[in-house]
Amino acid sequence: MFSRYILPPLLLLSSASNLLADEILMKNGSRIVGDLVSVEADKVIFSTPFAGNITITQDNVDRIITEEPVTLMMEDGTVYRGRQIISTETAMLVEAEDEAPVIFDATDIEMVNPEPWKLGEGYDWTGSVWLKMEYDRGNSDSDEWDIAANSVWRSLVDRYTLKGDMEYEESRNVKKEDNWFIYGKYDRFLEPGSQNYRGTDLSFEYDEFADLDLRTIFGVHMGRTFSDNEHFALEMELGPAWVDEQFSNADNDSWLGVMWNVKATSDIVGFGSQLYLNHDGILNTSDPRDTILNATLGIKFPIRGGFETAFEAEYEYDGGAVEDVDQLDETYNIRFGYSW
Repeated sequence: MFSRYILPPLLLLSSASNLLADEILMKNGSRIVGDLVSVEADKVIFSTPFAGNITITQDNVDRIITEEPVTLMMEDGTVYRGRQIISTETAMLVEAEDEAPVIFDATDIEMVNPEPWKLGEGYDWTGSVWLKMEYDRGNSDSDEWDIAANSVWRSLVDRYTLKGDMEYEESRNVKKEDNWFIYGKYDRFLEPGSQNYRGTDLSFEYDEFADLDLRTIFGVHMGRTFSDNEHFALEMELGPAWVDEQFSNADNDSWLGVMWNVKATSDIVGFGSQLYLNHDGILNTSDPRDTILNATLGIKFPIRGGFETAFEAEYEYDGGAVEDVDQLDETYNIRFGYSW
């Protein structure tokens, strides 16, 4: 467990009073002075005057010395706020003025200075906005743009997801592409902090050149987060869904299916990049040939200040596409965006 690295014997009380800041002592003998930001999973985030916030893997840390009181979340859910951490050769404890000290083992610590939402206080808001635009005049006379956005609000007990995208292309005043997609999802964790959850999702899709006036999908699901860290994250969902399809020329259709979602990310490539895979599908239970499959595989690189660039391949398969419409669409993109 990562916490066995967190606070091995630090310094005796007689020397702690001389510290002017927090310290990290590395296993190679080096010493970094600054301010402890947080300890979580397998990383320590430390603020330094020479390089700002830096992330250090736990395997490289020998000991952490704190000067100021911190907030501790323990494995059993107990939270100690504004406590001074003290370590001796035989025991570790937290204490506060006019309160009896609490003795504990390093393995009892879940997090140091956790984000407020992990203490049950409000929501953590993350999201991204991506843009691709092309404006050609001269030998070519065309306009193309693609906007995509994603936003997630997460607390200990539930999660809201909202995302969508719009694509439009016109060449010499002739429309070549016009489609949009909106998706909303609500998840409720089986218990606070659980990896298992249940939820419901609703989406709407329009594509003029696929003869699709409106596709509405409503589903319920059970899901699980199998891994959730920057090195590898994996989440899967499965459940029934109802699909209603309204076409411009073909006959309208409604059917029941089985829907699944897979989301995976990894920093295995390095250089601050993130490799990602988003896949979803719906199997038509009455006609498996009418299955819908979507997959996006990409890699994104940070630029600066939350701005990013990404290279991705997108595959969309619609087994129930109307006549004269291709069942498989392949798109390769270079995107620029901002994440928070």
